[in-house]
Amino acid sequence: MNFKFIFSILAVSLVVTACKETPPYINLTPSNVNTDTTYIVQQIPAAQASTVLIEDFTGVRCPNCPDAQVEAKNLMANNPGRVHVITIHPLNLLNSLTKPLSIDIGDEISSKYDFRTLAGKEIFSLIGITNALPKGAVNRRLFSGETERAIDYQKWAANVNAELTKNSPVNIDLNCFFTAQDSIAIDLNLTYTEALTDSNYITVAIIENELKDVQERKTGATVINDTAYVHEHVLRAVVTDFYGDLLKAPLVRGRVFKKILLYKRDPNWNKNHLKIIAFVHGNTTIKNVIHSKEADIQ
Repeated sequence: MNFKFIFSILAVSLVVTACKETPPYINLTPSNVNTDTTYIVQQIPAAQASTVLIEDFTGVRCPNCPDAQVEAKNLMANNPGRVHVITIHPLNLLNSLTKPLSIDIGDEISSKYDFRTLAGKEIFSLIGITNALPKGAVNRRLFSGETERAIDYQKWAANVNAELTKNSPVNIDLNCFFTAQDSIAIDLNLTYTEALTDSNYITVAIIENELKDVQERKTGATVINDTAYVHEHVLRAVVTDFYGDLLKAPLVRGRVFKKILLYKRDPNWNKNHLKIIAFVHGNTTIKNVIHSKEADIQ
């Protein structure tokens, strides 16, 4: 029985309520794991080159935030396939910067979308953010000389370049496609090429690109409402637990974790612009992202 057929059978029995653009997305069932297994292989594959995850905390009322998106896109372009970006609009935090525009509350125009998510709020709180945006975490590391993991976008490039010099101790293989029932099927394999002693977690997120909507931005010293602004890498949902799912076995060399997940697509999300990002990380004192992988949904 082939992989897609297995998922088609599983999708028939999956019941997940699709959410709407208004109110903001709230993930009531963060984890839909259909298969979760682990085993050890004797033939250890070559280690994958390291990747870097940037979590860009932003808001539609933040006129400086478009500059951070430009920097993120430049870093991706300069390091093809090795820099991944999740743009996070935290729900009910820093609302003066993140709340959608609305003529009902006195704005001159209304936003089409509400990009804020409960998952974004939880990640925002996990990483620890001040009251200023834009900020971004680079592999969730606390870099030398910094007091916070979320740093100004002008500092991203130097830290991204430092992270790219490493090899990853865990390989991530990711295969995703839409089922006949319009769920997103995710086949995830983690293979440890080195032994680790710290606890590791896996987070799987859904992002959407090419979302045209209002964004406050600066033109010189003037702040304008750009109605043609294109929002990229927008966090739509976290499929696992918001803080990641614990990998419940010793992280020895050759350890493999296999997860098969199924997630119902919100019909408001453009399926042609969705991607999946999976990343392995710590969760307690050590929050660092060890490795990440992005995949299209076939």
